[in-house]
Amino acid sequence: MNKMRSLVFVCTALLSASCATITTNDKGVHVLTEDGYGAVIDKWSDRIESYSGLNNTITVMATVLNSEVMTAQLEQNARLFQWDQNKMNQERLLVEQKAAKQAEVFVSFYSPERKWDDLSKSKTLWKVFLDVNGQRHEGQATKIKLLTREIQSLYPYHTMYGTPYSIVFPLDSKSLDGKTVRLIFTGSIGSVTLTFGEK
Repeated sequence: MNKMRSLVFVCTALLSASCATITTNDKGVHVLTEDGYGAVIDKWSDRIESYSGLNNTITVMATVLNSEVMTAQLEQNARLFQWDQNKMNQERLLVEQKAAKQAEVFVSFYSPERKWDDLSKSKTLWKVFLDVNGQRHEGQATKIKLLTREIQSLYPYHTMYGTPYSIVFPLDSKSLDGKTVRLIFTGSIGSVTLTFGEK
């Protein structure tokens, strides 16, 4: 009997913990809590700093937008902007259409040498690749022109010192699901690799 009570207690505790990450917005739409959203972003983000001797050359923080992250971001926006179910469905359709055409990684890029922070320029110093199951895909970076606070609502680790970029790759976002994904920056300055999915 005691074993049964313990089992019921453990199951109840686990269920309560999972429910604690879900809430509803003012329109009754089920969404992740702030903590729940943060846990998803932490799970699919990575950070790396590169040094030359004692000097920092670049700091890169990034999040891969796989299906779990995109769903979490929909719920985050639904919570922040109080979307109703109709608006949620419309936005979900737009995200799915975009995801079928390209994979995306958000990057917060910092270098004390401003000329090295040029990912979106046509003659950038960097090549950026997404490695999925050993296959490399070259990316195209675009600088995100939003306020720092707006970006932080989706990527809390981003700061005013970093430059926000969206880097897109020519493959279906669903091909990232359940896989270890690596984001590789390489060039004359050096090479760094961020890994998503291995914790």
